[in-house]
Amino acid sequence: MSRRRNGKSSSQLNTIETKVATILESLNVPFEQQVSIDRYTVDFLINKKYIVECYGDFWHCNPHQYTSSYFNRGKKKTAEEIWERDNQRKEQFQKMGYKFLCLWESDIHNNPKIVRSKIKKNIRLDKQS
Repeated sequence: MSRRRNGKSSSQLNTIETKVATILESLNVPFEQQVSIDRYTVDFLINKKYIVECYGDFWHCNPHQYTSSYFNRGKKKTAEEIWERDNQRKEQFQKMGYKFLCLWESDIHNNPKIVRSKIKKNIRLDKQS
């Protein structure tokens, strides 16, 4: 299985990225980490086709935890502005032909079975995908 990190050593990966990498490895999914695409860096690139992003609940204002009017002082934006930016980024990747999967921090920490299920459902490694 190939695994390559671009730009970050394993000690620089955050906890949720490390947990997702472990899940991907357990599913025998080859991946690259911290890959530059256009003007962005993505958390995981799989099969040059799938982008998997690990969204921190605070930094990306998980909609299950924050209202649209919540002001994120770290980003100096409302949750709604953060969601709009994240959505624009996702749409940009989709226009470039990538499939996009977002995994939330709370699920990564508290529901790894759900994360595994989302990965299995959304990532197809066969040639038919």
